[in-house]
Amino acid sequence: MSVTVRGVHLGHMKLDLSLLSNRPHNTGVAYDCPVIAYIIESPEGRILWETGVAPDAPAEWLPEWLEAVNLDQLGTDANIERRLAALGLGPEDFRYVVFGHLHTDHAGGLRLFEDAGAEIVVHEREYAHVMGLRESENFFNQVDWAFLGDKKPTLVTDDGTELAGGVRLHHLPGHTPGQMAMQLELDTTGTVLLTSDALYHNDNYVESVAEPLIYWDVDLWRTSLEKIEKIAQENDALVFPGHDETAIAHVDGTRELQPIKLARGYVYS
Repeated sequence: MSVTVRGVHLGHMKLDLSLLSNRPHNTGVAYDCPVIAYIIESPEGRILWETGVAPDAPAEWLPEWLEAVNLDQLGTDANIERRLAALGLGPEDFRYVVFGHLHTDHAGGLRLFEDAGAEIVVHEREYAHVMGLRESENFFNQVDWAFLGDKKPTLVTDDGTELAGGVRLHHLPGHTPGQMAMQLELDTTGTVLLTSDALYHNDNYVESVAEPLIYWDVDLWRTSLEKIEKIAQENDALVFPGHDETAIAHVDGTRELQPIKLARGYVYS
């Protein structure tokens, strides 16, 4: 069995584009920010990459988060449980649920998998960070991952850890302490990089000075961005940013932008 990946669109948030890419012409630009999870089929089992926003997020988020990020467009169906159900899948159908990081717009559906039997996978530095928080802050929402204190997840400790055949995890700190990306090796498409928020938007990457306004350590974020580019160039990779519907394709030292194919039923193989 070969590795495949398909996107699961979980709706749009509305925010100022400068939060993701702080360039003067982005200030004041209202951006329909996509929330996307990915389903990976591998020889070792089905993998879910991140879980989007919780259905109760408008009531659970702190006021300052809701001021910066408008959730009105998400609607009632844009959550991982309903999107998976529409595909004939449930929490019990996954071997692994992997998180690039644990911010609430990526880990809002984590609690759905508390008793599902899947291995929940995070980086050890991300786990240590959230377990050390006394309250919700900086888009880390305790209600999303509180049960991980009793049910310790599988922790990634080494950079380049192989989760399954053709599936590798890279530590890319900066956005958060334990931010990771997933590298997939597909038979036809080639290498695909799921970056989560190590790369928010193609604008960060095409214009490297376009740094975000939301980060934990901007110097580490820059270093991790350079690492993404190195991996991508060495592997002629197709790079999927964390909050963009546009990918960056690398071919023989050149780059081009391509739409991420998110239509229901489309599978990258």
